[in-house]
Parts: sequence; C-alpha cells; structure tokens
Amino acid sequence: MSSNITRRHVLKTGAALGAAAIAAPHASAQGARKATKVHDFETFADVAKAEQEGGLVFYCHENEAGTAAIMEGFGKDFPKIKTSYVRAQTGALYNKILSERSAGRFDVDVLQLSDVAPATDFEKRGGYELYTGPYMDAYKKDYLSATPGAYFWTGVTFAGLAYNKSKVTGADIPKSYQDINNSRFRNKISCKISSSGIQYVQWYLLRQIYGNDFWKEFAKQRPRAFDSRVQLYDRLAKGDDDMTAIAEYSGFVLYKQRGADIEFVGPPEGLVATPLIVGAVNKAPHPEAAKLFVDWAMSPRGQKYYQDHPNLYYGSLTNDPPAMPTGQKLSDYKLIYPKDWDDYAKQREVFNKEWNAMLGL
Repeated sequence: MSSNITRRHVLKTGAALGAAAIAAPHASAQGARKATKVHDFETFADVAKAEQEGGLVFYCHENEAGTAAIMEGFGKDFPKIKTSYVRAQTGALYNKILSERSAGRFDVDVLQLSDVAPATDFEKRGGYELYTGPYMDAYKKDYLSATPGAYFWTGVTFAGLAYNKSKVTGADIPKSYQDINNSRFRNKISCKISSSGIQYVQWYLLRQIYGNDFWKEFAKQRPRAFDSRVQLYDRLAKGDDDMTAIAEYSGFVLYKQRGADIEFVGPPEGLVATPLIVGAVNKAPHPEAAKLFVDWAMSPRGQKYYQDHPNLYYGSLTNDPPAMPTGQKLSDYKLIYPKDWDDYAKQREVFNKEWNAMLGL
C-alpha cells in the first residue's frame, strides 16, 4: 500500500521547518544483548516480535519506484512484515510528519530524508528512537547523527548536468554549471521543486561559488520544475527539454540502460551531493520492525541492495564499500557538500522564497 502527497501540497509545503512540539527522545536499551543473525546480517531487534507486529510504515523522500523498491527489498527478506509507505519530496514529507505528531498521531516507523537540515531538526526535537545497532562501527562519525543512534547516512545521491544529445550539439554542449544560464536553453531547461533536498543543496553551493545573482540569472531561463528525477529524465529523453540543471547520476544510469539518447556532464566545480538519511521514529507503531529495518539498511546486505537496485543506485558510505554497478566507487567522483551544515539549515527559508518566486508560486 502506498500514499502520495499531491503535487499541489508538495509545491506549497517546501516551506520553513515547522515549530510543532515533539516528544522527548527515547533510547532503546541494547545493553550487552547479543545480536541475532538473520539471513546474512545481524540485528539487536527481536525478529520474532517484529514479525508479530506484522507491519512497517515507511516515510520516504524517494520517487514512487525507488520507495517501492526499498520496501520490496525488505519485504522479500521478511514476508511476515507487511510494508506500506508514504512518499514525497523531503520538505513536504517533513512538514507532514511534524503536523501529524503535533496532532498526537504517531503512524510512522522509519523516516528517510534527503536533507541534513530537517534530519538534525527532528533529532533536536527528540523525534528519533535512539537505537544503536550492531553496524554503527561500519560508518565514520561524519555519517552518523550527533546523538548516537538517531540516524545514519544510508548512502549518497549526487548530481551534475544532463542534456539530450540530438537536441544539443557542438559548442552548445554544457561544460560547467554556468552553462545553465546560457540563453540558448531558455524555456528548454528543467529543475526540481523547492521541497527537493538535492535542489536545495545545489542552490546553496552554487550561490556560494558564483554569488547571489547566479540564480537570478537562472530565473530568466524560465525553467520547468518537477517533483522527481524520473519526470526530469522522461522529459529529457523525449526531447521535451534540452537540458536538466539537476541531473542525478542514478537517474542517468537508469535511462542510459534504457537506451535514452542523453549524456551526463560532471562539471569541474564538482557534483553536488546530499546524503540519504534513515532513522527509526520514536512512538512507532511497530518498534521492533523499525529497528530491524535500520539494521538491514546499515548492513552489507541492505547497503548492496540500496546501491545496486536500478531505481536507487545510492553510493554506499560504509568504511569498505563495494563498487557500484558502474564499477566505480564514490571516491572516484569529485563530490561537493555544504561545509557548514548549521549555516545551510538557516538558509532554507531564503531558498524556498526565492525558488517558489522563480516558479511563480
């Protein structure tokens, strides 16, 4: 079962983080408990109890196909646990869970976001179950929450530029991010809506590199904005757009495999990157299933699934990650992240206002 937030709701709710009160954090007591081996990974969750709970409710930023794929992978390993999900871009999804919890509704077991800012905000509000599973040492501290057990980075998605090869040739082929402001692409370029985590990262980083006027110039291009990378690549492959300004590499690999006449550009500035953040939610309706999912996702088994599935292709951040299906590792790419996550979080309202104004919202 799935539930989608409407496009109108998504567009309206890429707004500032809400101020709803959240219950105090709860720490799961693992103590000296021994891990249970299930399939080929270990967990501190009570697997029998998780199966008795019989369900897992997953809130996820991913597109429909990607979110469904995550639940399919976990569900195949644990068929007694019925999975369901709600998917939307991070901004809308986060506002939704805050609204629900402020109204006394605790319907979610696991939350996956594509933006550090709401994840750290949710952590400060005590929204996560503080669960430290057996795979915590497999990740650097940079990829774990400041409060142990709140969340971890299950992978990274990164983006450059992409263009339709039959529409864009010769000197018009983009080489750097500055080329998104080439007037040749006016009315023929796409981007994401303001509730997208990676779109916010790109706005923030390129504003630092090129100054505040960079995106004002982009607004003159009259870009078309969409919810998911699937929509961006569908349009690019069909020739509805000549270029997309936010081309996630995972989407490019998928569409190239399908035979799309498109090309990816890794600008010299670097590929903008954002983590995919997973954590169990406190007061969850299925707490043992939530812990089991977190351990599955952190384990080599879950990491391989996230990294290899064609609707995901998340680059793994474990200490010794396997190669991606392309044969490359994250270390093969020049990835750029915000250096000051606190400043990054503070700029969200500015981005929402500017981006929505650009799109006429």
